[in-house]
Order: sequence, then structure tokens, then C-alpha cells
Amino acid sequence: MKRAIVLSGGGAKGAYQIGVWKALKKLHIKYNIVTGTSIGALNGMLMVQRDYWKAYSLWNSISFDDIYGKEEHFTTENAYKNYLKNLVNGGIQINRIEQLVRKVFHEKKFYTSKIDYGIMTYNLSNLKRKEVLKKSFHDEKIINYIIASATCYPFFKKKKIEEKEYIDGGYYDNLPINLAIELGAEEIIAVDLKAIGLKQKPKKDINIITIAPRNKITSFLLFDSKTAKPTMQFGYNDTMKTYGKLDGNKYTFKKGDLKKNAEKYQEVFLKKISSLLQKKSVVDKFLQISTFKKLLEKKDVEKILNDILENLGKIFQLEEFRIYKIGQYNEKLLNELEKIEGIKEIDLKEMKKILDKKQIIKTIYNLLKQKNKNWISTIGIFFPKELLGAIYLLSIEK
Repeated sequence: MKRAIVLSGGGAKGAYQIGVWKALKKLHIKYNIVTGTSIGALNGMLMVQRDYWKAYSLWNSISFDDIYGKEEHFTTENAYKNYLKNLVNGGIQINRIEQLVRKVFHEKKFYTSKIDYGIMTYNLSNLKRKEVLKKSFHDEKIINYIIASATCYPFFKKKKIEEKEYIDGGYYDNLPINLAIELGAEEIIAVDLKAIGLKQKPKKDINIITIAPRNKITSFLLFDSKTAKPTMQFGYNDTMKTYGKLDGNKYTFKKGDLKKNAEKYQEVFLKKISSLLQKKSVVDKFLQISTFKKLLEKKDVEKILNDILENLGKIFQLEEFRIYKIGQYNEKLLNELEKIEGIKEIDLKEMKKILDKKQIIKTIYNLLKQKNKNWISTIGIFFPKELLGAIYLLSIEK
């Protein structure tokens, strides 16, 4: 069976694809075809060469200077200013991108590789797509088309090849699945960076496994190793979760940890909820909230617990790219909780104005400790997620 890796465009988001590649290597998943658009064309070239460490090194050390030159100190603000300044002049010069691509291209490795390769670019002179195939070349001229595909027009200048102007393939197909099918793919792993660009619908019913960022990753314009490193890790995490080797959604946990966590704490968690809902008037109000209704009926408890702990991670700003052991994660939540002061004078009207969810959770947590059920029930109607978070934190406390 021929398996293809299809890599979308996405500029600096392309670091994610290197993390996916790392996971595929660990999973011993082989591929026969690679197709790509834009940054996917460059990463795909390295996948054909099997130059993982070269790709990792490139993204691990990439900087503002590599793309733009040493005009000014890198900051997000400077980067956007640079783009806007050059936009009126037809975009930033692509000579540095050309140097970078030529530096990592290895002609012998590329052409002796048994992995087929195709990329999408767009012929601006003819207003037509241009599919470029490895088998149509035998020298480094193919680099010109890889560069053309990888330049995010209009932020970068067009690439002239044989008197024709070429631009980013995302103007026709930013995720070239059909190109992979044309090359004989029977199964596809599509790495979709969810970046700006057109996408063509697959022309054939084929098994497609899609891997896409579950978290917010870097801007497609910000080429910087500081953001590339966590972006690579997100790619690795999401791939391992897609193949069932790690747990979690936006956060990532060791395999089996979430199930063990639910088994350990769900009984005490449910008891604490039941103890709050002793008055019929309170129960009726909470039953209007679907999550509480499910919990009282003991439905989807594990999923709800997982949602609660991930929501707490986001509120307490735990790093999303790390792979956690559940005990370590719970301990971090409790450590963050300890740093927060709750609201001493409770005024529901004032609490509604509070945007700091950490403070609301700590206030509810304190009320739970004091067994002040009247205030908890009242506050919980307005802040159900925060109430569930506080109950979870109380449940895991030693």
C-alpha cells in the first residue's frame, strides 16, 4: 500500500510538521510519497531526503535574520512592521529564502531517494496552477519551484522562472491531496496547518488521517526559534495523540493517565457534588446545566473530569506543549491555587464583573472548605465551570 504525507502551507507554522515527522519516525510509519505546498514543499523536500536532523536543526535555530537580514532587532511588532513596509514594494526580497533552501537541498539524496515527491505552485503569468514533480527533473532546477511555492506572496516577492512569474501554491491548493492521489497514494496522512489558502476537495474516496494543531501556534509570519521549538513539540504531541499513544486534547498526558485519574477521583468528586445538591430548588437549577445533569446521572464522568482538568490548566496558564504525568499536572494545579487570594467580601454583582477566573475558583474553593453551601449554590449557577474546577481541586487535595 502506498502511503503519502501531504504537507500544507503555513509559513512559520511549518515547524509543527517537523514535530509530526518526529512522531512518525517513532511510530515507524513509512511513506512512499510526499506532496506539499509553500513551507510544506520545503519540509517535504527534507522528508524525501530523509534529513530529519537537518530539518530539526533548521527550525531549532531559525531566526528573523535568516529571512529578513539584520535590519533590526527581532520583535513581533518589528516583524509585522517589516512586512507592511515591504508590502507596498511588492514584498520582501526572497534571496535569503533561496540561500536557506539551497543550503539544505542535497541533490544526490533527493534524487536517489525512492520516495516520490510533488509540489504545488501557481503560475501568476498564466493564472494557472503548476504541479511540479520530482520525476520531471534530474538536477537542482527543481529548487526554483520549491522556492516559488515557499514564498508567501504578497508578503514576499514573486519568483521568476524562465520568464514566468510564480507564487505560493496556496493560491490554488494549500493541501495538495489530489496531487498525492495522482502519484498513486492509497492512504494519506495530511498535516494541515490551518493557514490561509485555498483547498481542493479530494477527487477520490481515500483513507485520510488528518493531523492539525489543537492549540494556538505561532503566526505564519513569525520565523523565530523561540516559537518554533514549542510548535515542533505540539506537532509531535498531536500526532502521538492521533495514534493513541498519548492522552489529552489541548494538554498532553502519558498514555493511560487520564483513565487512572478518573478512576482514582471520580467517586469523591461525585460525592462532593451530591452533597451540595440537597435542596430540591437547588437541584432543579443545576439540572438545567447539562454537565451537572450528566454527573448526577453518572454519565460521561471521565470525559467531564478530563475537560475540567484541561480547563483548569488553561486558567492557571500551565504550559500547553509539555507532556505531563497526571500526578505532576495535579500538583502544579494545586501549587497555582495556593498562590491565589480569593474574594473576601462576596458581592455577586461585583463578582460578575471579575474577569480573573483564578480568583473566582479560589473563592469557591474557600467556600467549599468552609462548607458554606448557600453561597456555593448561588455562585455555582453563575460560574458552573469554576465551581466544577474548585470541586475537582478539592477532590485531588491530599
